[in-house]
Amino acid sequence: MKKEYLIKQYKNTYQKSPTHIIRAPGRINLIGEHTDYNEGFVFPIAIDRYTNMLVSVNNDKKVQLFDLKYKESDEFDIDFIEHSKHLKWSNYQRGITKVLKDSGYKIRGMDVLIFVEVPESVGLSSSASVEIATLLAFKELYELNIHYMDIIKLSKKAENEFVGVECGIMDQFASLLSKEGHALFLDCRNLNYQYIPLSIQGYSFLICNSMVKRKLTESSYNKRRKECKYALRAFQKILPKIKSLRDISIDDFERYGSLLSERLKKRVKHVVYENERVIQSYRDLLQDNIESFGKLMYHSHQSLKELYEVSTEELDLLVQIGMNEPGVPGARLTGAGFGGCVIYLVKDSCVEQLKEKIFDVYQKRTGFTPQFYKVFPSSGAIVEKI
Repeated sequence: MKKEYLIKQYKNTYQKSPTHIIRAPGRINLIGEHTDYNEGFVFPIAIDRYTNMLVSVNNDKKVQLFDLKYKESDEFDIDFIEHSKHLKWSNYQRGITKVLKDSGYKIRGMDVLIFVEVPESVGLSSSASVEIATLLAFKELYELNIHYMDIIKLSKKAENEFVGVECGIMDQFASLLSKEGHALFLDCRNLNYQYIPLSIQGYSFLICNSMVKRKLTESSYNKRRKECKYALRAFQKILPKIKSLRDISIDDFERYGSLLSERLKKRVKHVVYENERVIQSYRDLLQDNIESFGKLMYHSHQSLKELYEVSTEELDLLVQIGMNEPGVPGARLTGAGFGGCVIYLVKDSCVEQLKEKIFDVYQKRTGFTPQFYKVFPSSGAIVEKI
């Protein structure tokens, strides 16, 4: 969406000009699923789909919102913030405002126009992009002295405690601190990170939306987190020094995993081996070893399907199509699962052939018409004064 059009819409809505525009991207995770909240490793990139937020201060304590896509408006008093049951999209702004107030930051109201380009409820972190954009808006308008790491942590806190999704920290981190042309290798325990150049000339990342929408607050996502906590407690009886599932080595798992219930054993096995896959992916991409990285993507999906049990028949079909097509060294579900998207690593010369095959096979078998997004590794959030 062009900036000039958004500014015009803002003026029509609030009868004044915005002072800032914030653009915060969505993300895809190349590999490392359900490892972030177990203090493990992840490997995301920001994508060139953004939450656009135009803002200016107002003279009271109300946050006024207008969502250009939904054509809906909402407002709330920053001193009396409640969860909205009717306009759920506004709970991200409400949650950010509440955590800032509760943390002692001096803020007042603002007038906000939002246009979210990131497809929603498909695993591309539209929620994190909205949270990061909202917090950066307050930071700029009220000159808050807040470090980038605190922005990330407070955004996560808003989603965990106000929205009600027990997400890890990867999504907010990627939306704020990604670098164009690079993947982000992130240690979710100490938040150390490294930018890895994506030298994949001749290949692209293609996202296919299965059109099966996820609802994480109503899905089994939080249940998976609880299962990991139960498994950790069981392992701590044997290995009392471990602090998270990230601390369990492959040798530890092979030696003691049989002491767990079959369900918890599968969850732990996924996390342990997925962390190893992320580390190996980091090494492969540093060496431009595309084929090896692609195989790890397929192995990751198989683990998410069989061990973590977060895939769907539709996602499995999309991955299987990729496996059977030439020029597709890797594919996997991306995001938490339970619907959403598959990411393909595909030769540029094979993109259209893959899309045609998916349209033909997937639509006939499922009745869903898939959507495609060819994405590029992009930079994190950008703030611009107007």
